Amino acid sequence: MVPTTSPLFGSSGIRGLVNELVTGPLAIRIGLAVAQLFREEQSKPHIMVGHDHRTTGPMLTSALISGLLTGGSQVTMAGMAPTPAIAYAGGKQRTDAAIIVTASHNPPEYNGFKFHNPDGAGFSANQQAKIESLIGSSKPVTWEEFGSTSSFEPIPIHIEAIERACTVNQQHRVILDAALGAGGLVTPLVLSKLDAKVTTIGVPPSGTEYAQNIPHSKIQSAAAAEWQHFVNLDNLSALVRTKKAEVGFAHDGDADRILAVDDKGRILAGDTLLALVADYYLATRGGKVIATTVSSSSVVDHIAKKHGAGVARCRVGDVFVSNLVKEHNAVLGAEPSGPFIFPEVHYCPDGPLAACKVLELLDWAKRPLSTLVDDLPKMHLLRASVKCPNDAKPAVMKHVASILDGWPEVEAVSQLDGVRASFSDSSWVLIRPSGTESVIRITVEAQSASRAKTLLKKAKHATQKGIS
Repeated sequence: MVPTTSPLFGSSGIRGLVNELVTGPLAIRIGLAVAQLFREEQSKPHIMVGHDHRTTGPMLTSALISGLLTGGSQVTMAGMAPTPAIAYAGGKQRTDAAIIVTASHNPPEYNGFKFHNPDGAGFSANQQAKIESLIGSSKPVTWEEFGSTSSFEPIPIHIEAIERACTVNQQHRVILDAALGAGGLVTPLVLSKLDAKVTTIGVPPSGTEYAQNIPHSKIQSAAAAEWQHFVNLDNLSALVRTKKAEVGFAHDGDADRILAVDDKGRILAGDTLLALVADYYLATRGGKVIATTVSSSSVVDHIAKKHGAGVARCRVGDVFVSNLVKEHNAVLGAEPSGPFIFPEVHYCPDGPLAACKVLELLDWAKRPLSTLVDDLPKMHLLRASVKCPNDAKPAVMKHVASILDGWPEVEAVSQLDGVRASFSDSSWVLIRPSGTESVIRITVEAQSASRAKTLLKKAKHATQKGIS
């Protein structure tokens, strides 16, 4: 059954537990809906379809293709590849859209669908709303109008695009954990083509071993909390140190995200990497805007101000970031969870491309990554999640809004995405429902560690009280 009481689309496509929300029949209906959406513009739409490494990918991909074909679309089958490779290839093959069957960073029992326009940007809110309205009501075309299939290998042209977009003059020592995901098909190859000495773990892709038996990390940080259920962060950190690597990288399942480890083995928060890459891009390419989300650290604002640029913020979700990049002609887009958008290549978050851009950054800076991190303005940012049933989220957020508005020293409250309270001492709290999981996410930032811990404790209490 397709749910009718809540929207299917979250902050990054459609995602959920397989055989509960995400089923074969749903995939067929999505295919029919997408076909009808694009038939409004032309009689025979053309859609590229691929999937990541998950064991449920082939089933859902087959069902999705069936829906597209019976809806009258031509389908190019891309097979298993990272999301950015499929999105990029879809544009280069002049398809009307690319759909990737993936649940990104979620555990293996999840799967879902990401939708990208030919320029790589995720489907707009208007496109998503149209698909939702068509699911369940779209009808097959007559048998004479059924579509047909062809095949295309997206990885080679994606690798070529990254090579063209990156200039790396020094040889760098890199550790890469592809997390047994689709990124293992691209990132080791492209790093090697840029003359990096790469040590890999989590390669090749494996849907049966993905996110299985990962030990709980001893490294406690905001970055660790988001990645440790599918990447062995302790192992990655240790390898960087023992191998004397300059940087370590990790990908999520479909490699649209990246996590970085500096040469001291420290797991870098996504905000930290964003600030460093923003500094490099604004210094070398100019530009007036960095695009990010309401959950990003104010450190990026300090970096932008140094270069006479500004920061545009949007709701959490790479779909919103990619469209914000286009709206403001931003030189770079990113969010703390790891997606980076480099508009000179395309508007899809691209983990392999981001890894190569970090090597460019090291070339430019001529200093160790750890030194660059230590030179950033010091802010204390903490993140946490509170479990919450999806149907309870609206009531909880209403409660949270009333609580935060009454806190002392609150200067402003924004509800662009969840509830964000800004305080007179430049600290802030963001409480927002996850668009992909049954949790409410909390982010706090302050100039001192004690202030950040106090705010996080109060925010968690307010959220938990709303749930109970």
